[in-house]
Amino acid sequence: MKKLSDNLFIFQFPSVISLNVGGRIFATRLSTLLRYPDSMLAVMFSGRHVVDKDGEGNYFIDRDGTYFNHVLNYLRNDQDLPPVAIAEQVLKEAVFYGIQSLVDHLKNSPPLFAEYVVRQNIREKVENYLECKELMVEMAREQVLESGAINSVVRLVTSKNQPIPRDLQFSKQVYKQYYRKFHTYKSFESAYGKYHIHLPCDQLKGHPDVVMDLVASCLHQDLLKDGYRVIFLSEGVHDEDHKIRTVSWCDEEFHVCSSCHMFRFDWLDVPLQRSNNFRP
Repeated sequence: MKKLSDNLFIFQFPSVISLNVGGRIFATRLSTLLRYPDSMLAVMFSGRHVVDKDGEGNYFIDRDGTYFNHVLNYLRNDQDLPPVAIAEQVLKEAVFYGIQSLVDHLKNSPPLFAEYVVRQNIREKVENYLECKELMVEMAREQVLESGAINSVVRLVTSKNQPIPRDLQFSKQVYKQYYRKFHTYKSFESAYGKYHIHLPCDQLKGHPDVVMDLVASCLHQDLLKDGYRVIFLSEGVHDEDHKIRTVSWCDEEFHVCSSCHMFRFDWLDVPLQRSNNFRP
């Protein structure tokens, strides 16, 4: 160990490093670990930090080492990418070790591009996408706890506030014609039930008619990936009388429904003897 200043020491590592990653032993050159200076491995073995050793003198990393050999292979040769079948698992390791080049390679590879680029672009069209997904699951669980049912329904609703123009507010004839187009409710709960999530259109990037079909499909895939049994469909914006559902409590607050997607969670794998219309 060399002293650089009164408060800074540099640790000297051998040219060949023996690593214990979660109980798996690997050997590589120090230069391989230092290849990407901003990575966690390069920082660990930069000489600025003390690295723990196991009982046999191997430098220890407290991480599952199942896919670490693929990380090492990439550090040795950046054309050596993992097999398609485990690309996503290796991506998680690349993120953990801070090897951005490998992260970019894997995200843009055919097996992961749809998930980590295309779907991520869709998720970013909604503010707080992850919070929305978590709230949907929370509502679905709450519904089961309250009712004792084996399935639950949550609706995802978007609306745009379109205040009634001032000139129409003072014209009773036009005012009535204006209302013939809409079915007005005093609250979103009265329009869509207790278990709904409301997204104002100004929280979306793009036109709701296009964006929300993509977002609903993305939510569906994410929920399936998380292990939930869930289906969804677009319910449209009209009621049984072909009027547009609208929530209004004054002329300045006239929230016209832009989209409505229904998600049904099935908590038990039990076939239901019912029609295809699963609207509760």
